[in-house]
Amino acid sequence: MTTSAKLQEIILNLLADMKPHSVREMKTYLEQSGATEYSEGQFAGSINTLLRKKTIIKIDRAIYRLAKESRGVNNMKYCFVVSPIGEEGSEIRLNADKLLKHIINPVCQNCGLNVERVDQINDSDSITQTIIDKLLSADLVIADISGHNPNVFYEMGYRKCTGKPIIHLKCKGEILPFDVNTIRTLEYDLTDLDSVEAIKERLQQTISAISFETADESQENINDKNDNTFSGLLPILYQIQDSIADLKTEISKKDNETLQTIMQTSLNNAAKAESADTIMMKVLLPELLQNPESFSNLMRIAEMANNNKNK
Repeated sequence: MTTSAKLQEIILNLLADMKPHSVREMKTYLEQSGATEYSEGQFAGSINTLLRKKTIIKIDRAIYRLAKESRGVNNMKYCFVVSPIGEEGSEIRLNADKLLKHIINPVCQNCGLNVERVDQINDSDSITQTIIDKLLSADLVIADISGHNPNVFYEMGYRKCTGKPIIHLKCKGEILPFDVNTIRTLEYDLTDLDSVEAIKERLQQTISAISFETADESQENINDKNDNTFSGLLPILYQIQDSIADLKTEISKKDNETLQTIMQTSLNNAAKAESADTIMMKVLLPELLQNPESFSNLMRIAEMANNNKNK
């Protein structure tokens, strides 16, 4: 049993009382049950898997309970179909619908897989977000790369990064671009009934050969790698944060020193500043010396002002 499967089993045992339980309670119960060696990525992945399968529901932030309908839990795997869809009634849509109806659906049902294409999903999220969620969480993705649709190629690459199973289909006779023509691809011909039966048999054999538990382990390893990456980044981020704080302190210190320098300079200049009388004498004296009569008049005015003040 994989780590993820073990975590899910223990979490379901806790939630079997049909009462809400928090993430903290789940982790405590896991520890009490002897499950201590798991990463945050594995725990989060287990919760997401149970949510996707609608085995549990989220009732508040970090609080979950067992879904009522999951008392008889449906353990069927989930297959997400990626293909060109086109407008309603278009040739592209007709081809996509026939491929889904006559090849993919019957084979997946025989293999115990629930099948969905994005246009069949009722979700409040944007189509892009729904596609990304399904590419990340689906047990299997079947991608029809006929027509060289850029969206399909993007989604195919995105799925490839998860390390989880993906099967490629294409219409018979189509030539793939050189950078993807080496991938294993199953060809179909919807105009040839014998060909349809042959591709269904090959597709079923391919699905039957997939080890979904190994795929789950692969996803857990990716989650672990992400955890380790972020764990390694955290000290660096803290170091950057400390450096910024030190820089702010230095800038503040320099600002204070500059302010103190300006204030001291102002005080020094103020100490050296001349009185109003001195400034007046410097301005008036040269003029009065050049004009003695004005000097005499100024003296008389000063004496009169002084006499009035004494009275």
